[in-house]
Amino acid sequence: MEKYFKQFESCRQSEKPFCTDACPFHLDVLDFQEKISRKSYNAAYRTYRNAVAFPDIVAELCPEYCAAKCPRKDLDQSVQLNLLERTCVNKAVKKDPTDYNLPAKKGKIGIIGAGISGLACALRLCSKKFNVTIFEKTDKLGGQLWNLMPQEIFLKDIERQFKHENYTLQLNTSVDDIEQLKDQGFDALYVATGKNGFDFGTLNREKGQCYINGDTGVFAGGSLTGKDPMFALADGLSMAWAIEVWLSTGKLEYPGKRQPSKAVSNQDKLWRLEAVIPTDNGLFTDEEAVEEAARCIRCQCDACKTYCDLCDFFNKWPLQMRDEIMTTVMSSESMIHKTPAIRLINTCTQCGLFEEACPEDIELSDMIKEARKRLHKLNKMPGAYHQFWLRDMAFANSKFAAVKKTAPGEKQCNYAFFPGCHLGAADPEYVIEPYKWLLSKKPQTGLLLRCCSVPADWAGNEALHGEEIQSLREDWQALGEPVLIMACPTCIRNFAEYLPEIQTVSLYEVLEQWKFEQKSVKKTKKIYSVFDPCSARHIDPIQQAVRRLAEQSGVTLEELPKGDQHGCCGYGGHVSIANPKFAEHVAKKRSALSDNLYIAYCINCRDVFKGENKPVVHVLDLLFNINTQESVLPDVTQRRENRVRLKETLLSEIWGEKMESKPEKCKLNIVIRPEIKEKMNTLKLLKEDVCNVVEYSQKSNRRTFDPQKKTYLCYREIGHITCWVEYCQAGDAFEVVNVYSHRMKIELEAVWNGKKTEADL
Repeated sequence: MEKYFKQFESCRQSEKPFCTDACPFHLDVLDFQEKISRKSYNAAYRTYRNAVAFPDIVAELCPEYCAAKCPRKDLDQSVQLNLLERTCVNKAVKKDPTDYNLPAKKGKIGIIGAGISGLACALRLCSKKFNVTIFEKTDKLGGQLWNLMPQEIFLKDIERQFKHENYTLQLNTSVDDIEQLKDQGFDALYVATGKNGFDFGTLNREKGQCYINGDTGVFAGGSLTGKDPMFALADGLSMAWAIEVWLSTGKLEYPGKRQPSKAVSNQDKLWRLEAVIPTDNGLFTDEEAVEEAARCIRCQCDACKTYCDLCDFFNKWPLQMRDEIMTTVMSSESMIHKTPAIRLINTCTQCGLFEEACPEDIELSDMIKEARKRLHKLNKMPGAYHQFWLRDMAFANSKFAAVKKTAPGEKQCNYAFFPGCHLGAADPEYVIEPYKWLLSKKPQTGLLLRCCSVPADWAGNEALHGEEIQSLREDWQALGEPVLIMACPTCIRNFAEYLPEIQTVSLYEVLEQWKFEQKSVKKTKKIYSVFDPCSARHIDPIQQAVRRLAEQSGVTLEELPKGDQHGCCGYGGHVSIANPKFAEHVAKKRSALSDNLYIAYCINCRDVFKGENKPVVHVLDLLFNINTQESVLPDVTQRRENRVRLKETLLSEIWGEKMESKPEKCKLNIVIRPEIKEKMNTLKLLKEDVCNVVEYSQKSNRRTFDPQKKTYLCYREIGHITCWVEYCQAGDAFEVVNVYSHRMKIELEAVWNGKKTEADL
C-alpha cells in the first residue's frame, strides 16, 4: 500500500487553472465564476477582494493576463474575465470589509512608499493587526495611480479597504537612509519606492530583494523591481506574507519564481461558444454574466473525475480517496477503528480507465485491489459483498457445471475452447453453437468449461484465488497444454496477468481466421455500435475482428463517441451488491453513450444493458442466430439451471455420455410469485436459498405466524447474510409472498416459544 501512497505525491489535483496561474493575485477563478453563475455578486466580490486587496482599482487596470492562457483563445475568444470582474464590482452592494476584532500582534513594520505596492502590503499587515507606519515623500497616497485612472475611483477604494484599519501615515516624509529609522524600533521594512526609486541596497541580492540589517528584515518589491502596476500590487501582498514569516521565524523567505501550472484542460468541454457582448453600458447584465461565466471550461487536472466513475459518483478527489483508503486498511485492534472507505473500496469496477486518464499514471484501481486483499487478511471485508459471486464461482467449477474434456476419441488437444462461466449461464446455445463450429473446423478441439477465478481476485481472497489459478493450470496441463480459445475478454485479461504461460486467442479472431461463413445474411437499416468491454480496451485484434464479423452479418456500424475510452458497463469488480446505486449509475451512463443498438462481445455487458432496457445483442446472436434483442434475461436461479443444462447437453450431443449427477432439488413444493422472483434476482437470492429457509422453518418451527395475513415469517443465516422468507401454506404447497436479506447476524435463542431448540437442524 505504501508504494501506491507515494504515487499520489505527484497528483495534480491542487494545480491551479491556467487563468489563476497567470493572474498576479492567483485569484480563485473557479470559485469566483461559480458565484457569478449564481448571481451572488456580494460573495463573488469578497472572493475577488480577498485576492486583490483593492477590487475597484484592479478591475479598472487589469490588462487580463489570463486571456493569453485561456484554452478558448484559439477557438473563439478567451473568457472575458475582466469584464466579469468589473460587472461584479459594479453590482455588489455589500462592499465594506469586515471589521474583525483581533488582538494586536507583536511586530512593528515600516512601509517606505505609499504607492500601489506599499499600500497593498500595509493593508494586508494592518488587517492582521500589526503595527504599521507608512512613509510617503509626497503629500498624497497612490503613487502612479494618479497617472493611470480617475482619482475618485482609487481614492474611494483605498479609503474603503482601510476603513477599519489602524496605521500611521507620515506624508511629506522622505526616508534617505534606513539608519534614520533604527531608533524607531522597526522589526521589518518594506521598500516600495516605485520605478527608479532608491532601493536602500535591497536589489540584486542572492536570495531575493531582501536582507537583514541588524535586527531588522528589509524587503523590496513593486515597481522598484521592474514590475508593472498589477504585479507591483501583487508584490505588496506577497511581501506582507514574507514579512509575517520573518517576524514569526526570523528567516528570510522571499517569494520564489512560480512554476507553470500543470493543469490539464478537458478538450471534451471545448466546443465553439462565442463571447457574450455586454449591453449594460459596457458591462454585463445578470443573464449575460451567467452566460459568459458558463463559457469557462474550468481548467483543472480533472481527468480522474471526467473518466473515472468512482470519482464521479462519490464526488471525491483522488487524494481524499487515498487518505480514506489508507485509514480503512490500517491494522488496528480497536473496536472503534474507523473504516470510512469500506464501501468505496468495494465499489471500484477495476476498469483501469483512471490509470490511463491520469497524466501522472497514479494506479488507483491497483491500490483499491490491494486494499481489498488487506481487508480480507484483516478480516474486515464484509463477506456479504462477495459471497454470491464466490458461491457462483464454486458452482461453475463444480461437478454439476464444469467440463474438462478432449475432443471425442482424442487424448490431448492443440486447441481447447474456454467460453467462461457466464456465457453458457446466459444461454447454453452461446457455448454449444460455437463449440460445434470449432469442432467442424478442427475436430481435435477440446473443451474447458469453468470459471477463470476472477471473482476470488475481485474479492481480495488471495488464498482462494491462488488455489483456483493452480487448478486452472492443472486442468490446462491435463488437456495437453493447448491454446485456449476464449470467448470472454475478462478471462483473457485474467489469464494474461496470472497464467502468462498459457497461450490464448479470442474466439472472435478464430472465427475470422478459420473462415466463419454465416448461413444466411440479413441486411438491416438499423445502425449498431460495438461496445468494447473495459477488459478489451486497446486490444485492437479482438476489437477489429468483432467489427468485421458484425459487418459480415449484414449490420451497419457507427463508432461510439469515445471509442473504447468509456469505462466499465457496471459489472466489473462485482460492485452491484456492495453498491447497487453505483452499478445502476454506471450502467445508465454507458447506455446513454449512443441511441444506436449495441453489439456486445462480453456477455456481462450484454446482460447489464438488457437490464437497463438498452437495445443490445451479443455478436454471437448475429453470427449464430441465437437470440433477439427482445429475449428475456434469465434470473440468478435460471443461470444455474442453464449451466447444468449446458453440461448435460454437451455430454450428450458431443461425447454421447449421460450426466451422472445433478444438484439436489428442493424437497418442498415451493411456489414463488413473479414479482418475488424479480426481487430475489436483485438481492442475488437463489431459489435454493429460499427452500433452505422454508425447510429449516418447517423442521425447527422457528417461525412467527401472522393471523391476519395467514403467513409465516422465518429466517436462516446463509453464509454472511441472514435471509428472511414470508410464506403461506396451502396443502403441500408453500407460496412465497416476500423475501429480504441483511448482513446482521441474529444470536439464536436457546428457547423458542417455550421449547428448547437446536440451532443446527
